[in-house]
Amino acid sequence: IRDDKDKPNASIFYVAYTQDGVESKTRPVTFFYNGGPGAASIYLHMGSFGPVRVVTQSPDATAPAPFEYVPNQYSLLDKSDLVFIDAPMTGFSRLVGKGTIKDFAGTDPDIKAFEKFIVRYITVNQRWNSPKFLFGESYGTTRSAGLVDALQNDGIEFNGVVLLSSILNYKTLLPDYDDHGVG
Repeated sequence: IRDDKDKPNASIFYVAYTQDGVESKTRPVTFFYNGGPGAASIYLHMGSFGPVRVVTQSPDATAPAPFEYVPNQYSLLDKSDLVFIDAPMTGFSRLVGKGTIKDFAGTDPDIKAFEKFIVRYITVNQRWNSPKFLFGESYGTTRSAGLVDALQNDGIEFNGVVLLSSILNYKTLLPDYDDHGVG
């Protein structure tokens, strides 16, 4: 990710799964990300939609390592290429150069970082003509709302947005919030 002076200020880590033997330029691509702050995409990646998942004893506590992993029958790879993105300062994403927390902390800087990543990904991988989807979990749902707006304002259309464990109105978490939206 580059700043307004075209200097690198973050290195964004991602894992992409693409299906072999399929024309990628028109195959759907879905961008996955967890919420935050501090949540990498690992839970969506290894716990939900990646081609392999970690076996847990949920809802009971899972024993410590070594962990068992199995093919994921619920993976979406048969329908779409999958791109799991770690937000700046989560997982293996790192600040670089003169990047600071202020460059990425907050709603607008967070959305801008994801927007820059997605634009770069679809450009480098020639995915402009692919059907495109966003998949956000937890705070990632709030990010999705702002991100799809920012991308569409830049002329990048999306075919869908998935919100998992969504929260779009944080006022509902307040103790005095009532069922009529008055808090």
